[in-house]
Amino acid sequence: MRLREAPVWINAASGVIRRLPAGRYRAMNAVARWARGPFWARLPRDLGGLEFRCDLRDALMREACLTGRYEPQETAILRHLLRPGMTFVDVGANWGYFTLVGAHLVGSSGRVVAVEADPRACRTVQANLDRNAHAHVVLHNIAAADAAGTLSLHQYEARAGESGNFGVGRAENPAGGRTFEVAARRLDDVLDDDRVERVDLLKMDIEGAEATALAGLEGRLSDGRIDRVLLEIHPQQLRQLGDSVDGVVAHMRRRGFTGWTVDHSRAAHAGASSGRLRVRALLAPLKEGPIGEWPHVLWLRGGLSL
Repeated sequence: MRLREAPVWINAASGVIRRLPAGRYRAMNAVARWARGPFWARLPRDLGGLEFRCDLRDALMREACLTGRYEPQETAILRHLLRPGMTFVDVGANWGYFTLVGAHLVGSSGRVVAVEADPRACRTVQANLDRNAHAHVVLHNIAAADAAGTLSLHQYEARAGESGNFGVGRAENPAGGRTFEVAARRLDDVLDDDRVERVDLLKMDIEGAEATALAGLEGRLSDGRIDRVLLEIHPQQLRQLGDSVDGVVAHMRRRGFTGWTVDHSRAAHAGASSGRLRVRALLAPLKEGPIGEWPHVLWLRGGLSL
């Protein structure tokens, strides 16, 4: 189905919401209730002004469309670290927000590899890449794992469909939902096939499969061919799969990485959204002991600075 351009009133509402000093998310949710059907939305100019398929019933799309950012702390980190000519790997790309942001930041002289297990999300990522003519991005519809094979992945959003609220994981959803059989591959093998020798920044958000995916990246992690890893850790799902946060942290430290926790407080979120906070103010050295129920950690290979 051919998508329409964003309605004029959506663009007007977005322009107002992005300038609000407070209450952006209340306004965003109120506006979204009036939307009907998907359309082509546009990221703000400082993120390249790229277009993406938007259905405001999807929380991630809604936030990117109306506030101009999704996960503003991580967005700020990408903008701080990525430069033209670099290589960015987006593992758990969902509908492609960070893939698009990364593609803009590294430019046509750089490379982006996007990995997403949900076939529905992959169709949207590909539509977004086609819309923006991004030939320097390659997309893989696979699950990152420690060995090649096939995995049964479960839909974790009850309202997910072909239009949004994407996401699948190995941990079974007690509320039920669709199950997908997805090819699994080691990330080292994927990057070998793509002839990607070094990675400047790898972002990973894969709903508890972090330990397994990192095991499949052992070659590059061990021999220093990945400089930075922006890792979202899911403690509950890790436990369901027999792994742990402590295990993931120890794995990265043994391979010579230093961890920095990303501040996800409301104040940090608001400051990053408005651009008031510098990236260094969002980061703190990772300490021993508990690191929270939903940790985001930036890992830097030994010797690298922010």
